[in-house]
Amino acid sequence: MIENDAVIDAAPEQTEDTQNGGDIGASIDGDEDGNAVTSRAVEGEEEEALLMDEPTNRKGTISSACFNLLSTMVGGGSLSLPLAFQQAGNGLLAPVILIVIALITDFCFRILVASAPAPSHAQRGSASFESVAQAAFGSKAHVVSTLLVCFMCFFGTVGYAVLLRDMLEPLSDAIWTDATRTTRNFGMLIIVLLVTPLCGLETLTSLEKFGATSMVSVLVLGTCVMIRSFQCVIESGHWEVSLWPESPRLVLDAAPLFISCFVCHYNIHPVHNDLQRPSPKRVSRWLRWTTWGAATYYMAIGFSGSLYAACTPGGHITGNILLSFDSSDPLLLVGRLCLALTITLAFPMLTIPARDIILRAWKERSSGTEHVTLIVDNDLEEPLLDGHEEEEMANGEGGAPEQQHQEEAPPSIFQRIAVAMMVFWSGAAVACCVSSIDVVWDLLGSSLSILLSFLIPFGSYLVLVKRENNFYSRLVCWVLLGAFVPLMFVSTGNAIVNTFFFAYLPVH
Repeated sequence: MIENDAVIDAAPEQTEDTQNGGDIGASIDGDEDGNAVTSRAVEGEEEEALLMDEPTNRKGTISSACFNLLSTMVGGGSLSLPLAFQQAGNGLLAPVILIVIALITDFCFRILVASAPAPSHAQRGSASFESVAQAAFGSKAHVVSTLLVCFMCFFGTVGYAVLLRDMLEPLSDAIWTDATRTTRNFGMLIIVLLVTPLCGLETLTSLEKFGATSMVSVLVLGTCVMIRSFQCVIESGHWEVSLWPESPRLVLDAAPLFISCFVCHYNIHPVHNDLQRPSPKRVSRWLRWTTWGAATYYMAIGFSGSLYAACTPGGHITGNILLSFDSSDPLLLVGRLCLALTITLAFPMLTIPARDIILRAWKERSSGTEHVTLIVDNDLEEPLLDGHEEEEMANGEGGAPEQQHQEEAPPSIFQRIAVAMMVFWSGAAVACCVSSIDVVWDLLGSSLSILLSFLIPFGSYLVLVKRENNFYSRLVCWVLLGAFVPLMFVSTGNAIVNTFFFAYLPVH
């Protein structure tokens, strides 16, 4: 039920039963009635055939949409999963936690799409994470969500820059005989300078080829880690497998690492806005492939990487699994280079969302207008509840807000690059002062990631999508809110203790 939930509400040309039907997923492929499934499959094929001939300025395909989200989601954070698996119990509890987080993430992606107005197939959408938050909770929520996304992108950039510096360490050591953090930072800043022009591209869809290249690099990296890990197990004859953590507190240490690996929620709407023919079937396929493609990779690298503990001093994995291997290992040198490429290509995916938010806020402030993207004088709840109004919005007849948005001139290339440089370079400057990647992932995953990835999507859906027959979807949102609110506070406190008071903790 969760897998196919919420996409129905986002479709502009729904059939009568799906417009008035509510629980997400009941009408895509969750129906057990064979005739109903066949009928709806035929309707979906006819609908897509008609949309094929409709002129559109949407450029995104399912593959480009998957690559763009995966490039944001899958990257340096996956190298911390072997540590998370070792802490939580790589034989049982850690895989279960990963699968649960993947299920919840897939659900969150779908309710984010459902919480936005129905898109027009002919024109690019204009929904955003912050516009949905504003529609649900008011103008203050718009400010809070804007700052939250900017912080997530900024600190994500900081974390990736630190990781890039670590990956370039062998190269820096080869160039400078007396390599210091300053010289290593210099190498990282050169890469930042070279990739800056990519941050001036207009949309994320323009990065499709870079996203595909990034994913190939990630797969090569994961393969290198798995080869060395299983080789270690074979040579040592010892499997470092545990079903449970040694201490419950270790689960709290591991939780932020699992959560931060799935964060890309702020890019759901920008990618969906540019997706060609965003029918329920296509949107469901896009989100399913993205979530479970990432989860499969995470499971493989997390479990196999944790096995390498048998070949490390003390039997412990570092926060970056590559640092646990011999730095002179030629195979892992290939892995390092692949990771450096992946991180480099992920920088625009983190910078562009923050850049666009700042540009929108600057334009609204300079023009003296309020945020009007799809929600001026509109509850946003109405198009989702009323099938006629939803159809008007899909056909471009939704009123002044959509028309006003289309008439706005896009930011110039100079504005895009200037703001991107401000975000990107300031993050790189902060990274020069950060010693370890663990600090960034721990704090992000325990606080901002939970708030952005779970709490805001759950709350927005509960406020905006009020149908009589989406009881189960709303119930899931309430249950998960009750679980993640205390988890956020407990995990944040644990992260603060680990970061600032670790030296004073008793040794287990």
